Formats: sequence, structure tokens, C-alpha cells
Amino acid sequence: MQLLQNHPFSQQNPVKKLSFFKAYSNLPLGQNFLVSVAGLLFLFFTVVLIATATSALHPDANTISNQTLVDSTFLYMLIGCLVLGLFVFFSIRKEQYLEIKEQQKYYRLGLIKKLNTQQRQALRLNLVDSYYCGHWSETLERLPCKARLQDKTFKPLTFDLNDTKVYQQDLNENWGVLNKTQYTKIVEQLFEGMHSKGFAYYIQSESKKNMIEQLAGLTRKPESYILDCNKERNKKPKKLIWGFDLWRIIPISRDAFMAGYITEEEAWKNILKASDIIYYLFDNHNDFYDNYRLGNAYWSNDLNITMDRLERWKEFDEKCDWPLRKLPWSTPENIELPDHMITGFAAYTIKENDRNETNTIGFRRNKD
Repeated sequence: MQLLQNHPFSQQNPVKKLSFFKAYSNLPLGQNFLVSVAGLLFLFFTVVLIATATSALHPDANTISNQTLVDSTFLYMLIGCLVLGLFVFFSIRKEQYLEIKEQQKYYRLGLIKKLNTQQRQALRLNLVDSYYCGHWSETLERLPCKARLQDKTFKPLTFDLNDTKVYQQDLNENWGVLNKTQYTKIVEQLFEGMHSKGFAYYIQSESKKNMIEQLAGLTRKPESYILDCNKERNKKPKKLIWGFDLWRIIPISRDAFMAGYITEEEAWKNILKASDIIYYLFDNHNDFYDNYRLGNAYWSNDLNITMDRLERWKEFDEKCDWPLRKLPWSTPENIELPDHMITGFAAYTIKENDRNETNTIGFRRNKD
């Protein structure tokens, strides 16, 4: 079965042919005019032909004989009517399938193959945002991009094929990344627990009460949930806010590929590594996304942002019927974890307690 996703920025997945009237309205202005004129002429000639044929087949009316049906004028009108009808039909039909055809052509030119199960499970972790924004979920790129096609010429009419500069700007604005070196550095920091490290300290500090109350309000989760993220369970490490740190590796790697900074292989290497750890740490999608929201609240300390993430989850949970959602939650075993994750940053928190200070990445305390 050939790969087919949603049309960019649409939540209907996979893309379907357009309705007759939608296809008509999508026609370019000049073609729309020609189809309109052809359609009116087709209707006019159809009425004339029906009237002529009716009169010819009823000789009692003493108007037109049966010979009229074979007159050259009648035949010319019949042929013209057929031509006009076919022109309208194929013009509309082409437009009805254009989104599908152009998406498939993009895949052919980009030599895109269907993802394997592990890759699909990894991108499933990005599915809440993909669904909300109408981005692609079955390819490494979240939107069509020139980085995939390299020097191949393709000028689609139904979606934008943005240059690498567009995604380079996005990476700079959203992540502060301007090249491969900076991408590699921030991914390493996320694997090291960029925000989980500070969270591990604060949740054991003397000021933890204020932080827990604030985070509970921002996430609409009970305080007990936040405390539970600092507990080991089932012989697994503390969750802390690893869902947030590890999740961020997935979109930044996708964008870095679209920006032309890294290869597809380099992007998948980091995405799959982060995905394996997420599936190991969390029991299901809801468990993971709650932890992501907690990390998002710790990082932003902003009610508008945290409520937006909650609304995205609610919309996804109620409406999303995309194929990736049907995948079972993976339960990997024997995952190699870094020491700081296994210990919950024990050495770091002891050191910071001795110094009575910590890195302020993420949570803005009342006094800041």
C-alpha cells in the first residue's frame, strides 16, 4: 500500500479527493473562468439538444422531422456538447486528485519509503502536536521541504515546498540553533537532563513546597502526582521531567534535518535513542504526556502555555484517529541508561545542597 498522509495543515488523514464544488473553487482564476463558461455552454447546448430531439421524435407536432436527428447542425451541436462536458469533467477531476498526486510525487522524488515500526513509534511521541498543527506524522519531515529533494525540480500547486532557510530560521527562533555543532550540543544537554537536573534538586530543596504548588496549578494535576515523579517505581528510575527533555529531541532533530544541518541517519539516531528511553520510563501515552506537560510548566512557568498544551491533549484524545495512534505502547527491555538518570542526579543534588544553590534553567522562583 502506497504511503499517503494528511494534506499539510489538515487534520484529515489520509488526504482524500476533493468534492466537486471544492475542486471547482480551487481552480486557478483563468481555468476557473474557462470551466465556468464551458459549463454554461454545456448546459445551454444540452437544453437545445433535448428540445430538438424531443420535437424530432414527435412528428405530430409538425415542427421538425426525424431527419433533424442526422442533420449536420444537430451533430455538430452534439459533438460540441460532448467536448464541453468532457472538458469540464476532466478539469474538475484533475483538481479533485491533485493534492493526492502531488503528495505521491513528492515521495517519489524524495525516495521516501514507509517507516518501520520502530520509527513510527518514535514519531508517535510527537503526534499530539502533529495532529494539532496538521503536520506530517509518517515521515521524518513534518512538512514538505527542499532538503529532502535536494536539487530535484518540483513546483507543487497545492502545498509549499519551503527552502532550508525557513527551517533554519525556525530553529534559531525556537531553539537557538544555527548549525550542526549547536544542534549536537543541545541534544547532548537534553540527554543529560537539561531541565530534569534542576527539577531533581528543587523537588528536594527547602523551597519545594512553593514549586510544587505552582506546578500543580499550572498543570491541573494534584501535588501528589508531582511528588510521585520523584519516586522510583517498578525498579525504574525517577520520571522527574524526562518526558519533556527527551521529547524535545524529536522535534529539534526533525527540524534540523529540514534545515539541512544533519542527515536523515543522524536525525533518526537521536530520535530512536530518545524514543527507546521514553517508552521504557513511561507506562502509556497519557503517562508520558502528563510528564511532558509537567516539564513544560517547569520550563515556562506560564499559564497560557501550559493550558495550551492541555487543550492540545484534550483535542487529540477526543478526535484524533490518525494511524499512528493505533500503535500499541512499546515496552522495551534492557535499555542502557546513563548513570545520572539511574541515580536521579543524586551526586548533583548532594553537591548543590552543599553549595545551597543550583542552575536556574527552567523554573523561575518567586525571588527571580
